[in-house]
Amino acid sequence: MPPFEHSTRTLTSILVECGIVTDDQVGKALLRQRDTGLLIGETLVELGFTTEENIGWALSRQLGFPYADLHPSSVDAGLVKRFPESLLRRVQAVPLFGTDEEITVAMADPTDVDAVLELKKAAGTPVNLVIGGPGSIRHVLDVICGQNAGELPRPQPAGAQPASRRDIVWDRAGTNFLAFHLHAAVRARASEIHFIPRGSDLAVAYRTDAGLTPQMNEPVEAGLYLRARLGVLGVPDLESTSRASVRGATVVELGPDRIAVSACHSRTGAGVATVIRLGPAPETAPDLSTLGLSPIGEAEIREFVEGPEGLVVVTGPPRSGGSLVLSSVAALAARPERRTLVIEPAPLLPYPEGSVRIPTAWGTDAAGQWEQLAISMGADVVVLDDVLCGEQVESLLRGASVGRLVFARTDWLEPISLLAFLTKSRNSRAALRDRPFALVALPAARREGSAVWVKPEESEIQAGSLRVTILSDEQRKALSKEAPR
Repeated sequence: MPPFEHSTRTLTSILVECGIVTDDQVGKALLRQRDTGLLIGETLVELGFTTEENIGWALSRQLGFPYADLHPSSVDAGLVKRFPESLLRRVQAVPLFGTDEEITVAMADPTDVDAVLELKKAAGTPVNLVIGGPGSIRHVLDVICGQNAGELPRPQPAGAQPASRRDIVWDRAGTNFLAFHLHAAVRARASEIHFIPRGSDLAVAYRTDAGLTPQMNEPVEAGLYLRARLGVLGVPDLESTSRASVRGATVVELGPDRIAVSACHSRTGAGVATVIRLGPAPETAPDLSTLGLSPIGEAEIREFVEGPEGLVVVTGPPRSGGSLVLSSVAALAARPERRTLVIEPAPLLPYPEGSVRIPTAWGTDAAGQWEQLAISMGADVVVLDDVLCGEQVESLLRGASVGRLVFARTDWLEPISLLAFLTKSRNSRAALRDRPFALVALPAARREGSAVWVKPEESEIQAGSLRVTILSDEQRKALSKEAPR
């Protein structure tokens, strides 16, 4: 059954009332329909009176189903191939994407009860239906199943303005709205999705290597559904606070993909804007070698974490892979006899089983409390992800790090400058003299966009890109002899 009440108006009356076609054109289409046996919507398109998109929009208004603008690049090809091609072509349907709980399928006629039952039987899981144009469904199946396999989607002309889906009815729970855009953004290899209110529309854009790429506008109320769904997943909404913006993060499993979703809601003059940042959320920490560390550097880090104490500081810009490096180093340091404490923006990445994880999104003053937390929790290994920015990194050299392995990601870009800052005082140099110290430098200029989705072991950009500097015993002893600056 569809999730919304059907309109009592006919398809043609909706098209006429909205000025899409005229009564005269409907009359000609009805005459033509007697000869062809096509549906009235297909006949109006065949005669050139309107477009398939307009028919889909009107059906959405009439039947209460969401309308999907179908493109081969935004469809999960692997999911499509799980269904018999003959079935999909016969019932005019194409699976779009799926979760562990249900799959979403676009159909030309979602009121065809027998066809829906066939699809549900073939799927073996609950099916959520949306409307898709017959021509678009055939085109997607042609591209994925063979007739036009390998065909690339037609790029949008430069400067073209996306059409609007103002009146399309989305599931008010926001489940399908979020899943649709996450799936489409991942297929477009985008690193961000922007939902910006503009009057009665919600402007949508994906950030790819080409910059912000406009998508079809959504109805402005879809922003409410989006925030509702993110709220269920643990991202706070602005409704419960007077703050100008709130942030949160979660992991969304969408078919074979585990997506790390970091969302920010901000108040604007036109309403609440939401920006979602995307990235992979691996189930296990990758080996350092797959992140671009040389065999010598990896061997040095492995030897480093065998000891009972020491400092590893990862430097580099946001979104350059520093968090993943921390999880990999923590995996190397994991021992049954060690307690690991992780203070992080949100629990998105894999850490050793039994780790105590404290998200800073919960309001923790991580920079001011990490030392107290490390001591009170009896941590042997402390991971500080994006906690110590700027001069706060100097707290690594205080007493709380003694006798512990501490791994921290900071926003310093240049390791030499960071080391110079840390050795500016006699006390700091003395602390470095007594503790093993390593710097792992990430590239200072790594693009976001599609690079976010490149698997580490397949990335030419990342190969050999991590630089490791480990202070030798002689270097640490020499620090105590330098005059203070």
